[in-house]
Amino acid sequence: MEKLKALLKRIGPKLGYPAFYLFCLVIFLAWTFPYEKVKDRVVAQFNAQQRNSAHPQELQIDDLDSSFLTGVKMKGIRLISPASEPGKPPSVLSIDEARARISVLGLLAGNKEVSFRVDAFDGTIDGTFEDSGKARDIDITFDGVDIGRIDMIAANIGFPLEGKLFGTITLNLPEGKASKGNGNIALEIREMNAGNRKELTIKTPMGPFTLPRLKVGTFNVNGEAKDGVLKLSKVMASGGDVDVNGDGRIQMREVATDAHLDANLKFKINDSYRNKDDKTKLLFGAPGSKEKPMLEMDPKMSRAKTADGFYALRVGGTLGKPDVQPGSGGGAAGAGTGGFNFK
Repeated sequence: MEKLKALLKRIGPKLGYPAFYLFCLVIFLAWTFPYEKVKDRVVAQFNAQQRNSAHPQELQIDDLDSSFLTGVKMKGIRLISPASEPGKPPSVLSIDEARARISVLGLLAGNKEVSFRVDAFDGTIDGTFEDSGKARDIDITFDGVDIGRIDMIAANIGFPLEGKLFGTITLNLPEGKASKGNGNIALEIREMNAGNRKELTIKTPMGPFTLPRLKVGTFNVNGEAKDGVLKLSKVMASGGDVDVNGDGRIQMREVATDAHLDANLKFKINDSYRNKDDKTKLLFGAPGSKEKPMLEMDPKMSRAKTADGFYALRVGGTLGKPDVQPGSGGGAAGAGTGGFNFK
């Protein structure tokens, strides 16, 4: 014990002073690090990448500052997307605050390893991002995110949704390119509804048509990406007023909103919803009725009906601007929607 005390007395100052100096250096760097310049660079790089996109988005960040010693926090984050239709305002995705854990010294040395957490939309989004120079790895987990509070979703798909998002996205991007990416997605929206809290409005050739809110139930999307092509093996909704089945593929792009869609979907309105009121009976047909429902008065939608009572749809376009067309009862693309739009 005496020898140990003597050893500590001899080497303690030699270790203590450098350790104290290193601690002070870290504190000094955290206090004086140019976070404002980092914020400007992040915004400038993102917006520059978006300029070549067919649907460019704009990133805005009000403030970026330190979070303890090895992290950063951003406040007032806004992602602005172009208007879905002429004359409409752009859609804005707003996040009050997000935090990322990063090695400041590693960042200065070019080592890009970041873990992040976003508390938003009544849920959390956790993830990691690693850039080794040869590849990028992205891992994101969604836990209870309220999709009804994300205006961008309603703008892209054409009607408001409610529900809680859970699931994961895991991607490996060789050379940092999504067009060469590999990985998996497994997403689930629970207690999903189409429309606002009371109703679903449809634009028809005869004017707006208001229906009761449509309960979708549990909606699942599963897929596997290989060499830049994300194959959707499962697109399904069950447990609600509508049954949905489908599959397809997404050709991934460096800008996510430019990814190309090619998917086949089928939907069938269940009898309980068709029989809900006079409007649902008129549009979808009352159960057992031989009268042609208003939906099938459009020849394209009539041809889209399959033998098992489903309607076939073809989804093309991009993630930024999907294009939904009636199929031919077997998944072939139609020529138009006949003026039916869900809002």
